[in-house]
Amino acid sequence: MKIAVTTTRDADESLNYKAKGVSKDLNISYIKRGNFSIKETILKDGFDYLLVVERDKIVIKGEDSALFWHPNMSELKVKSIRQGNKEAIIEATKLEEGNSILDCTLGLAGDSLVFSAVVGEKGYVVGTEINKYIAYLSKCGLENYNGVNGKNIDNIKVVNESYEDYILKQGDNSFDVVYFDPMFKEPNRKSTSINSFRDFADHKGLTKDILMEALRVCAKRVVIKERQGSNDFEKLGIEKYYGGKKRGSIIYGVIEKNI
Repeated sequence: MKIAVTTTRDADESLNYKAKGVSKDLNISYIKRGNFSIKETILKDGFDYLLVVERDKIVIKGEDSALFWHPNMSELKVKSIRQGNKEAIIEATKLEEGNSILDCTLGLAGDSLVFSAVVGEKGYVVGTEINKYIAYLSKCGLENYNGVNGKNIDNIKVVNESYEDYILKQGDNSFDVVYFDPMFKEPNRKSTSINSFRDFADHKGLTKDILMEALRVCAKRVVIKERQGSNDFEKLGIEKYYGGKKRGSIIYGVIEKNI
C-alpha cells in the first residue's frame, strides 16, 4: 500500500510542520499539497491513499473514501452503562473497576473506550493493532480526546503489533480478559466508516491455537465479538454467548478460564 502525508490546501507553516512530524513518525513521504484535489494528487503521484493532516484531525483519504478517528457509538454505550443499563459487551466480559483487558483487535478503539470507562483509573486496557496507520490514528485520537466526563483517556495503551506476536510474549494470567473483534465475514455495507476501514484491516480468522494462547494469558475469560448466524463459534468450541438472537445481531462468545 502506497501512502503519503500531506495537508489541506490552505495549510500554513504550523500545519506543514505538523504534517512533516507525522511523516517522520510513520516513516513515509511528505508531499506539499498545492492546489490539487485529493483525487488528482493520488492519481498524479500514484498513491493509494493520502494521510491528510487537518486543523483538528488526521484523515486517511482515498479517491472516494475518508477514514478518521472518532469515538462513534462508544459514548452512547458508556452513558448507557452508567445509567445502569445492560450492555452485552460488558455482560460477556464481566469487567469491573480495576480489571485489565487485552483488546487484540483495537481498530479505532471503540470497544476499548467502553472497557476504559468500566475498568476506571485503577484498571487498564492494552490494544494491539497490526496496521501502523490505524494504530497511529487511534493513538493520536485518544491522546486528544476528552471522554464522557471531560477527562483525558490515560488508561489505554496502543501497541502497533500483531496480536499473535504480542500474546506469545505475555506471561500466564497477564490480563483478566482477552478480547477479539475480528472483521465480520458479512460486511455492513451501510456503514461508510467500516467500509473505509476494511482495506486496512486484518481479515484472517481466529484459530484454536491462538485461542489456547489467549486462555493462557487471561485470568478469567476470552471474549470474541461476532455476528449471529455468521461465525465460527461451533468450530472453535464456543457454546456460551451474549447478545441478540436475530441473524446479523452482534453477539459476544465467551470461553471461561478453568483454573
